[in-house]
Amino acid sequence: MFYHLGMNRFLPLLLVLTMTACAGAQLERQKKEIEDLQTKAGAFYTELREKADEIEALKAAKAELEAKVVEVEGRAAAAEGRVTTLTKSNKALSEAIGASKDELGGRLNAIVAEKDDLAKKFSDAVKEKLALERLKAVYQSARAKTQRELGKLQEEREALLAKLAGAEAAFRRTDAESRQASDARAAALLKTREEMGAAADAVLKELQAGKALVEQNGESFAITLDDAALFDDGAAKLTEPGAALLGRVGAALKAMPSKVLRVEAHSDNAPFKKNLIGGYGGHWELTAARATATARWLHEHAGMDPARLAAAGFGEFRPAKPNDTPEGRAANRRIVIVVSPGNL
Repeated sequence: MFYHLGMNRFLPLLLVLTMTACAGAQLERQKKEIEDLQTKAGAFYTELREKADEIEALKAAKAELEAKVVEVEGRAAAAEGRVTTLTKSNKALSEAIGASKDELGGRLNAIVAEKDDLAKKFSDAVKEKLALERLKAVYQSARAKTQRELGKLQEEREALLAKLAGAEAAFRRTDAESRQASDARAAALLKTREEMGAAADAVLKELQAGKALVEQNGESFAITLDDAALFDDGAAKLTEPGAALLGRVGAALKAMPSKVLRVEAHSDNAPFKKNLIGGYGGHWELTAARATATARWLHEHAGMDPARLAAAGFGEFRPAKPNDTPEGRAANRRIVIVVSPGNL
């Protein structure tokens, strides 16, 4: 059961708590984005290395094909030379055949045989030339294909480099934002620890006596006080020692204008003793009245801004320890002042 010092005054607290949750969520998202970008950058590096290996292999194949093309061109040129020589020889033989039969009679058979041999060599040379030309065409086609594939791989490589550069830039931006958020949170945690130290100094005597506890939780901290240090048994009116204790606590907390306070009152589950006149119906009603009385005292006597204050009574429903021992029940009867980040 909650009792507030005005709903309109409690709304800033809700807004602050929501903003705090959003900041934590944003930090988690930024960390996740960093992990995603690191994974993508690794994939880009791997793919880039694979493309680079393919490019080197294609370059080697291209060089081999170009060497073969040069060899084929040389062989074709040699064949053309042989064809030219054979053509001249054939012409000479033809002229010799047309000469006087009397002068060539003895050589005619040899010349005819030589001509047939030259004709065969000429035919073989022509066939070899055609084969070389076909082979040259095949090599040229393969070289052109290799050149196209090499160009495509180079384009893909450039695209991967561009993506990698973009991923690295995004990683650097996100990493910088994450570091800024981390530094801001570290500074906030350090400031909270310093403020908690000031609050601990205010209740040092109670801490040493084991009647108080000060704990930090992120950018918040809580001051836990034994209910007996503030109230008489079954009552919701502050005792004089309790008011003095709250005076010290209020002076320390008033120096923290950016904080909001939630006063929580808790009890054990022992059977509740109802007073006949002006009493409370149970632990819940008593803790609600004690939380409200504590918050009101901090406002009216310690000068705390009521817009920074809220009160909540939890009865026996949020025990700090088991209620099966006297020590556990004593630990559950407590007043907790939760100090959290917030703005007026």
